[in-house]
Amino acid sequence: MKAFQAYGKPGRVTSEQSPRDAALAYFEKFPASTKCTIVQGETDGNFFTVRYGRASAGEWPNQWKDITKKTAQTLPATPDKPED
Repeated sequence: MKAFQAYGKPGRVTSEQSPRDAALAYFEKFPASTKCTIVQGETDGNFFTVRYGRASAGEWPNQWKDITKKTAQTLPATPDKPED
């Protein structure tokens, strides 16, 4: 199942909803954190896996770097929307 994981120095949070939900959950769990990175991957309930392929073939996962509490609202709200 497609999922998104937000991570930073204090820890990580995974959401199956959208990149925006992962970022908001991350900042809710770690309110002192100033930024995070979000990567698209897959989850089976227990494990989060990122599959890397050939970037030239479009097999690279979406990733959003240096997300802050303010920029979290600009992330895609649906899981199928590609990276801007």
